[in-house]
Amino acid sequence: MSLSSPDNALALLPGRAVLRASGAGPREQVAGEGWDGAMAGLRALLDKAHPRGAIHVVMSHHFARLLLLAPPPLRLNGAEMEGWIGGRLAELYGVEAAAWRAVWQDTPPGRPVPVAVMEAAQFDSLLGLFKEAGLRPGQVEPWFATAWNRQRRVMAGRSGWFALLEPGRIALARVEGRRPLTLRVAQGGPEPMKDLAALLTRESLHGGVTGQGELWLAAAGVEAPVSGNLAGCAIRPLLPAGAGVEGMLP
Repeated sequence: MSLSSPDNALALLPGRAVLRASGAGPREQVAGEGWDGAMAGLRALLDKAHPRGAIHVVMSHHFARLLLLAPPPLRLNGAEMEGWIGGRLAELYGVEAAAWRAVWQDTPPGRPVPVAVMEAAQFDSLLGLFKEAGLRPGQVEPWFATAWNRQRRVMAGRSGWFALLEPGRIALARVEGRRPLTLRVAQGGPEPMKDLAALLTRESLHGGVTGQGELWLAAAGVEAPVSGNLAGCAIRPLLPAGAGVEGMLP
């Protein structure tokens, strides 16, 4: 994925949509609740902006479930990878996985594979709306994938934690050697930094991590410090202080 910003970019969160159309700044539309509210907000934005061409879609972690799968036994091409991931999801989650659409990150052989799954009905409704608007989805991925691709060079091979905060959700990955080793998503309450500290402590104990290192933190639509320490980790902000949910855009 290119590190340059796409001409058209969209972030979908519960009850809201944020669109940056070619040649314009980001616009946000709040409309209702949940997925239906996000779709209503998107319709309103498309009616105003009339974007054309490809669009990069960033999904809130409310809508995209994040998983980290053990790598396949050998290198696979795209079609083989799709089949392998579908098989692994069926093994792990049974009939529930039949109602999902999966997207994944290309990773070097032998490394864990980050996978995101969406409800098929939601995914199909999004594609249908794009078709009505004359748009084509250039990429649909969770915020974790977008942020990871843009920020992994900042981490420069160091060890630590990579955390994303959005309203109501926390994503946390343990990073070593430019790759995520563990990946967790949890609910965030009215004090997300306390929730993040608790998650950091729990994951450190679970993984036997003693030297915490740095905490690379991106907070979009959530108040978070840009310096200091949290659960023994030095905070390294990835977004400006006070960034809104438009910070989720690539």
